[in-house]
Amino acid sequence: MTRSFRMLLATCLATTAIGAMAQSAHGGSNTPFDRAHIADPGLLKQALSAIKKGDALAAKGGLDQKAAIEAYTEALKINPDNAELNLKLGVCLLNGAQPASATPYLQHALELDQYLPRIHYLTGYALQLNAKWDEAIAEYKRHAEVIRLNPDPDRTFNMVDKRISECNYGKAFMATKATAEVFNLGPTVNTRASEYGAVLDGKGKMYFTSRRLETTGGKVNKVTNNWFEDIYACSWGVNGWSVPQPLPEPMNTVRNDATVAISADGQHMIIYRDETNGGDLYSCQRSGEGWTTPVPLPPTVNSTGQESSAWRSADGQWLYFVSSREGGIGGSDIYRSSWVANANTWGTAENLGPVINTIYDEEGVYLTPDGKTLYFASQGHTSMGGYDLFKTTLNGSQWSKPENLGWPINSPGDDQFMVLSADGTTGYFNSVRAGGMGEDDIYRVQFTPKAQVDETAMLASSANAVPMRTDEGRMNLAGFVKGLKMMPPSEAVVELMSMQDPTFKASFRAEPGTGEYTAVVPAGKEYAVHVTADGFLLHSEHVTDRGGEVRMDMDMKPMTAGSTEVLRNVFFHRDSYQLDSSSTMELAKLADFLKQHPALRIEVGGHTDSDVGPVPNQPLSEARAYVVLNWLVAHGIAPERLEAKGYGDSKPLAPNSDQEGKARNRRTEIRVL
Repeated sequence: MTRSFRMLLATCLATTAIGAMAQSAHGGSNTPFDRAHIADPGLLKQALSAIKKGDALAAKGGLDQKAAIEAYTEALKINPDNAELNLKLGVCLLNGAQPASATPYLQHALELDQYLPRIHYLTGYALQLNAKWDEAIAEYKRHAEVIRLNPDPDRTFNMVDKRISECNYGKAFMATKATAEVFNLGPTVNTRASEYGAVLDGKGKMYFTSRRLETTGGKVNKVTNNWFEDIYACSWGVNGWSVPQPLPEPMNTVRNDATVAISADGQHMIIYRDETNGGDLYSCQRSGEGWTTPVPLPPTVNSTGQESSAWRSADGQWLYFVSSREGGIGGSDIYRSSWVANANTWGTAENLGPVINTIYDEEGVYLTPDGKTLYFASQGHTSMGGYDLFKTTLNGSQWSKPENLGWPINSPGDDQFMVLSADGTTGYFNSVRAGGMGEDDIYRVQFTPKAQVDETAMLASSANAVPMRTDEGRMNLAGFVKGLKMMPPSEAVVELMSMQDPTFKASFRAEPGTGEYTAVVPAGKEYAVHVTADGFLLHSEHVTDRGGEVRMDMDMKPMTAGSTEVLRNVFFHRDSYQLDSSSTMELAKLADFLKQHPALRIEVGGHTDSDVGPVPNQPLSEARAYVVLNWLVAHGIAPERLEAKGYGDSKPLAPNSDQEGKARNRRTEIRVL
């Protein structure tokens, strides 16, 4: 099993409807391949033969994908208005070198036949890859209606909520001022094949991985139908990067050999090979102009799962690595092992935990020389699609909440394997994005100087202070977190997240002994506030203000049977049980909280105001409760830990005499069982 750097949505469909006739919603005709519609028997035979050839090639994938696309394109020239053929070509392009190019074919297939299998999801995904966020969301919502009563047997096509969240994150990141410029390294380094995993030796040389025709041994992986991986090297000079050359044996073999990490002095390298256990990490040393024979890392690091990425701290005391071993939080998680000097080996691996690792895959770790900042790729957190690049900072023994590196570093496609230059002003990563030269290409990122910061405009109580630009209006947020007097300071944590700008996040601790907190944040935004404390339920608030001072005292509820908390950032469309996409921030926080307290069982309660809409209040509140319950189950919470109940308007928190009271009564609550 080789490392996978792409999400393959599906193989090309080989259905039997190629001769079916249908009318599109737009009035166009879905034209079949038959004698009634293609009068020339020679052309009909040519088209059917090309489709049959394309189906066989598409089923193989990998290197045959390009030929499948050519075969389908040949048939399309004869009949451009067949819905299924447009769908087949679109799916092949989604799985090819430039997936964003699938959009016009999938859109045309949809125009011709809106009932094609998975057509709304696939079209939405293609639109997402082109950063057409609102159009993509519309198609995902149409797909959600299709699968509402009949879920798709393939889990991928049931992940509508995640895709919509990705699109919303993408919109927010694109609307934020860019803090970097991105450049493709060009045809000297990048080819029509895949290039990825760049590492720098600090002396002007770059090593990277590629799947090229001239791979060592000249063989194709039977599982992926792609060329095996080889390690290449090139040097920086007056004319730019030199022509890359593959490393000789013992670095490259007839199997997969891939770059993983290199020490700052360029003397020690970690590589990946898939000789055993689905893929392991190997270590080697520079020897003259070459390298020693790579040897596998110890069983504390290499497991029966796949270990695909690693980085050693500059002081040599820690190894951070990615593993798919059993017992993780998601598919592939980030772990670390400490160096045990007296045993001359790496110690027992520890999972970095749910702050870093998600129920999805993490990949591509890089640690800065000071050992304080970890860069990695993730399909979770605030990804705008596929893998996005994130960074997190170590404060004492705690990692900060991962920060998305934003647009244009991240794109709707896969963005992975960030490494930095010695001064930190430049980085290199690989990406699958529109305008690339092949599949994965290597890009250089130039970070722009940081905006001027007013040192007084910080979160005043925060160890993770969030600076603001001097031209931003400010809102002062202050109050008490009650009931914390006897609690250790580390257990009272307040987190703020902007509802409009996912890049603005901050966490800080209330003052020990008093529970007092003070914060200064940009005005004119809506914020979700979450408070966690040992022994207490998750508490949430919603803050909206245009400036000035907001006083907010927060009462924590003990984590005992009968205690309730309102989820103040969970919203539904009016008179509907359709969950608003902005609610995912709160639900994700609740899911994380439940995972941290595996013995906790809760009831999700739905409540309405006294107004009666198209749906009666009792069934409406129950439906809303079940929507939240189902979201939590879909995101890793065992269903036996959850109950749902609708209360209608029977338990108001305030009189229903005005809009403010009604707004308080429309709520979703959790109650400890």
